[in-house]
Amino acid sequence: MLNEDQLNELKLVRRALNDIHKVLDTKLYKKNVATKVSYSEINPSTLVTDNLKYIVEKLNKLTN
Repeated sequence: MLNEDQLNELKLVRRALNDIHKVLDTKLYKKNVATKVSYSEINPSTLVTDNLKYIVEKLNKLTN
């Protein structure tokens, strides 16, 4: 079982992960170079969502 200090550290890690997701949840544009230049909208948070979910699941297992 985890002690109180370890549980507090896990809470801080979870908050940091939530902050990362919030920061990345914005629209960016990727430049598509061809004969004519165009831009595609991308959301960086979708690129890391699976990784963040995995980390959160592991943290939840530690606290339960």
